[in-house]
Amino acid sequence: MNDSSMLALVYTAPKHVQMEERARPAARDGESLVEVEFAGICGSDMSGFLGHSARRLPPLILGHELVGRLADGRRVVANPLISCGVCGYCLAGKQNLCASWRLLGMDETQGAFAQFVSLPSSQIHAVPDSLTPQAAILVEPLANIVHLFRLVSPQPFFRLAIVGAGTMGALALLIARQLGVRETLVVDVNLQRLETMRQLGATHTDHAGSPGPSAPSIRPADFDLVIDASGISAARQLAFSLCRPGGQVALLGMMTQSSEIDFVSSIRKEHRVTMSFAYTPADFERALALLVEGAVDLSPWTSVLALERGQEAFDRMTEAPGSLLKMMLEIPAH
Repeated sequence: MNDSSMLALVYTAPKHVQMEERARPAARDGESLVEVEFAGICGSDMSGFLGHSARRLPPLILGHELVGRLADGRRVVANPLISCGVCGYCLAGKQNLCASWRLLGMDETQGAFAQFVSLPSSQIHAVPDSLTPQAAILVEPLANIVHLFRLVSPQPFFRLAIVGAGTMGALALLIARQLGVRETLVVDVNLQRLETMRQLGATHTDHAGSPGPSAPSIRPADFDLVIDASGISAARQLAFSLCRPGGQVALLGMMTQSSEIDFVSSIRKEHRVTMSFAYTPADFERALALLVEGAVDLSPWTSVLALERGQEAFDRMTEAPGSLLKMMLEIPAH
């Protein structure tokens, strides 16, 4: 391998990734080349790996959560959501709604499961060496949660239910606690992750297979805000069912394209519905500041495997994650 090539983990077919030698990207005008040190596996990467994403087709280098270094040695993270910067939405600070946005590891844009990635210099943020890779890798997913709470603007002492106890659900719980949530319920099918949510401060948890909330103080349709952090059809309907009359449902998960919802019942309850997609540069910067301050920590539920063990990492996260919330791939130095 020479200076014009690099190692990458390539998605080659549903449920299959493999190491390949690829051409090293060249930084165009206004771009910077980042040597990737760690890359995180996101739920959307898992959706692509399983063959469920129409915008992630093989062969493709997946991955958009990264920690790395510039040529001058500065340690950085990168905002992987790249917008045009000149449309009305971008100029209004709503870059996530730009019609021309692109994301690392999607469509024709190669991702971060590789030794190098090139992207606009404006997307790159320096991070202190004191910030652990396990924390730094959370900037991008946390930005999604910062954006969601900015949209929903919960009232003080609100009651919150979260459907889905994965990374997004855990981050939503941690941020809600800082915003003064009064009571929280987390629902999931994974008993180990529900135990993790209790350790993170959830006041109640319930297994999605049970007939109803098991905690006597919890009643259906009792929550001011309900977040669907899963995106499967059953989770979306459950979110509406848990929301009190006049309350708000926030839809975040995108696992399923279409879902059947009992909208008549929700209309009669005057549910407010907020749909939250991605984040803006301001949200990304706020998320980074929270992590630098030590406000969010999922390191006990984070695992690191070498890039060459990418197949094993994806198999574990899609088939049997247990209590694990974040899988990171360590990229070999070039």
